[in-house]
Amino acid sequence: MEPEKLQLSDLPEFFTPDILSAVLPVSKSTLYRALRQGTIPCLRVGKRFILSRSHLERWLEESLRNKGVYVSWLGE
Repeated sequence: MEPEKLQLSDLPEFFTPDILSAVLPVSKSTLYRALRQGTIPCLRVGKRFILSRSHLERWLEESLRNKGVYVSWLGE
């Protein structure tokens, strides 16, 4: 039996890319590349990346809406 996958809503308000890699179906190197390029919204403190769950949810929702996909995890 497979372990249950984490959902974005399971994450704390602020977290690191290592935690996000447990949710997204991409490799850590791809994730870090997207963070360095500014593709995924984050705060950079020195060499560390800090992510906000609410900002990430908003970014994902806007990205999906721009592609014509309806999402409702924010209760709208």
